[in-house]
Amino acid sequence: MVGRLVGVPPLVEEKATKQAVLKRISSVSLIHVAAHGNAERGEIVLSPIPTPNSTNIIPPKETYMLTMADVSRVKVRAKLVVLSCCHSGSGQVRAEGIIGIARAFLGSGARSMLVALWAIPDSATEQLMSRFYEHLVGGKSASESLHQAMKWMRNNDFTKVSEWASFTLIGDDVRLEFGNQRKKDSDS
Repeated sequence: MVGRLVGVPPLVEEKATKQAVLKRISSVSLIHVAAHGNAERGEIVLSPIPTPNSTNIIPPKETYMLTMADVSRVKVRAKLVVLSCCHSGSGQVRAEGIIGIARAFLGSGARSMLVALWAIPDSATEQLMSRFYEHLVGGKSASESLHQAMKWMRNNDFTKVSEWASFTLIGDDVRLEFGNQRKKDSDS
């Protein structure tokens, strides 16, 4: 759904390996990850690399878990990183703040992060992300896009705060330019 809205083919299922994600992460202006997040440090579970005999064998965690250390080793050029994963804004509370994967992305160069502070229901998240990206692709800033998406949720039967309020924006209030925006601008 996000790939369709922004006009970019996504890495999905078995193609969303840690190696593939880390390879692309330094060359894009928007990163969107929809996966499972670790409650302790916000780390993200990606697809393990399939092997011929891996049907009943669980691969080692380091082959599929995107960690703070992984992100810290990569130069991130993204204006916006969206971690549509439970607990992606979580981390260890220290004197210097929350130390988690969101902070690793910011420390590696991301200008803005959209993260979830707690576990989030899939169906509600899909609706919120759909509305968020519609506004973002339409030229609104990340904060205005999030505001409008949350407002839509409240007005459309998502009355439980737990269904949409988990998401928070950290960093700069960015705007992204998509290919369809440039076409619209040149037509006027």
